[in-house]
Order: sequence, then C-alpha cells, then structure tokens
Amino acid sequence: MKTPPAARDELDDLQARALQTDAELSRLYNELQHASASARHDPLTDALNRRGLDEALAREIASVRRKEVPLCLSLLDVDNFKRINDRLGHAGGDKALIHLVQVVRGYMRPIDTLARYGGEEFVILMPDTRLEEGIAAMKRLQRELTRNFFLAGNEKILITFSAGVAQLAADESGEDAVRRADQAMYLAKRTGKNRVIGA
Repeated sequence: MKTPPAARDELDDLQARALQTDAELSRLYNELQHASASARHDPLTDALNRRGLDEALAREIASVRRKEVPLCLSLLDVDNFKRINDRLGHAGGDKALIHLVQVVRGYMRPIDTLARYGGEEFVILMPDTRLEEGIAAMKRLQRELTRNFFLAGNEKILITFSAGVAQLAADESGEDAVRRADQAMYLAKRTGKNRVIGA
C-alpha cells in the first residue's frame, strides 16, 4: 500500500527536524565539553587551574593508593618574577610564564600533571615517584630551563625557580602534602633561590 503524499511530506518533515535536533544536541554537547575543560584550565598557560588540580590530585591519590606506589608532588615558584614583570611589563611576564610551561611540558612524563597554583606558582604531580627521584627531576628541570632561555625581543632572559618537593604519606591528604611542599619551597627561596628542597 502506497503512503499518501501528505503523510510522506509529514514523515520527511519529522526526519528533517530529528536531524536538526541531533545536530543541535551534538553542538550543545561540544560546547558543554569545552566549557567543562575551560573551567579546569588556566586560560593563560592552559595548565590545569586550582579546580583542575584538586580533581587530578584526588584521582592520583586514589590511583597510587590502590596500586600501592608513591606519589610525589612539587610546588615551584618563579624566582624574581616581580622583577621580570617590572622589566618587561605584564604582557612580558605572561609570555615568561607561557615559556616556563612549554619547557616543563616538554620535559614532563606523560603520566605527570602540571597545574598553575596561582600567580607564578605551579604544582607538578609525579605518580610512581619517590621523594629522591622527585627532587632529582626538579633539579633536571632547572637545568633544562637554563638551556632554554626566554627571549624577550632580542634579549635572553634566564628564568629560574625555587621548588619544594613532598612525597604523599600513607594517611596524608593531598592538601597537606601541597602545604609541606609549599613550606619547603619557601625555605628554598630563603636559602638563596634556584634551589630544590624536599619536605
């Protein structure tokens, strides 16, 4: 039995609207994914932000405790950043932070996580890494930065950082481990900068 033309037109119309609705749902889903990613990333450096760090830290802690492997984290702070900002302006300071993140990303392992903690402070999560290995990794990163100068126009600028490194204790929260790394980083600053100290 043949479908009457009016019914066929109505069916075609419904199919077209269904396709349009699917396309709209797909577009909205992509926007939601983008907004969700934006909420977790620092817009300047594209490293994770504090919210993204909190989520990554909770995930890593659950994973390393399940696997019974160590987790190291480092809090690093760019040395003399105010001087860089004063000399190059805020746009130059921003470019210096972007340069730092690019060097760190080129050096990190795929399993490591980088987050901007605030201002010129960054946290690196290093799963399956003991304290001594974490300290050694940060010292190698410092050497890597000395080989990769930041270029401001024709001027080569050496970016250095001070870092504190902590290994997560068995019963410790991520927040407490970050706090210990932060205290070690301040000690590194007070004892001459461009240093790495274990907590």
